[in-house]
Amino acid sequence: MYRQTLDWGLREFVKFLFRPRGFEGKGITASAAILVAIFGGNFLARLRIGDDLDLQLTSTNIIPDWVQWPTVAICIAVFVSSVLMGWKRFNRENEIRNRKKVIVVEGRGLREDDGAPLAAAVPSDIVGQRIPVMLDLRQRRDGVIVAPDELLPEVNSARRSVQQFTKQNDRQDVTVVYGGLTPVPMTFLTGVIFDDEGSIVVMDWDRTAEKWRPLDGEDDGQRFRLEGLEEIDGADEVVLAVSASYEVRTENVATSFDLPVVRLGMADLASPHWSQAKQSALSQQVFDTARLLEARGVTLIHLILAAQNSVAFNLGRRYDKRNLPNLVVYQFEAGSERKYPWGVRMPVRGVVSPEIVRNDNQRSPSNLSGA
Repeated sequence: MYRQTLDWGLREFVKFLFRPRGFEGKGITASAAILVAIFGGNFLARLRIGDDLDLQLTSTNIIPDWVQWPTVAICIAVFVSSVLMGWKRFNRENEIRNRKKVIVVEGRGLREDDGAPLAAAVPSDIVGQRIPVMLDLRQRRDGVIVAPDELLPEVNSARRSVQQFTKQNDRQDVTVVYGGLTPVPMTFLTGVIFDDEGSIVVMDWDRTAEKWRPLDGEDDGQRFRLEGLEEIDGADEVVLAVSASYEVRTENVATSFDLPVVRLGMADLASPHWSQAKQSALSQQVFDTARLLEARGVTLIHLILAAQNSVAFNLGRRYDKRNLPNLVVYQFEAGSERKYPWGVRMPVRGVVSPEIVRNDNQRSPSNLSGA
């Protein structure tokens, strides 16, 4: 056991020394290269075998003694110092890593396969012990939610797990990372209820590269365009259709709603959303639009959102739970006669707990039934 621990420690230390940006590894590499060059090019080894075994090193005088020996001394000093400094910093960072905790909340709900774990993809510059928290919203039917009522407790359970880990540690030593592939209403709800957990690092699944990725892209400046605000005519309920990745089609909205429609859409739906700055700006636009609707007397917003997971999550985090109108976020079902058969009433504006509302029996959801 001791030997295995020692072997592991040595392997980790070597990986630490020669990691990217490690100056100790550069010092070791440079000094070792110079020493090899000096001893390899400036000395010859003579092995004399007779009565006695005689190993003799003889200078070839390529490099003068007054140059080579100070150089050798300096390189040895750099080599030893780099190893000692690396070991000291390795131990210090290990102590920090053991103290710090990275709570990785991974939501799964659209596919039955387990796929690549989010915890393994968290960037190495986020220091701390990885603690995975699975938000499993799968119901054994690939891509289909058959009983949305059963999913709400899972979201609350994930939040309680995060709060428990946070309470067990100093808050400044805890980082929360979120990423998921879950239905839009549940993703938005997760953003709403996790908003109080402080700073959260958001990641998303890159379908092209087939891997988890942080929001580290450039902001291309694309923003939502607002349409239909002047046509609500004092209605107290409106549909807010947000097209971020796909177009929310008018004919699909008409299958489920008979209400004024306000739209937020992108000029270029192929525009990527891998920039945290861009997502923050888009979230602010949705917030501002909801605030304008509230100022016009709207009390309930029916939100239809076509966006990638990270966008839905960040929009949920940005929604003001006290001052903005009540909100229901809907699930799109392409195979359903009513394309938006159910949604989640968000815990905002006096609503204590989220609930499922169904849109099966009437086009106008003014009297949407709770689950």
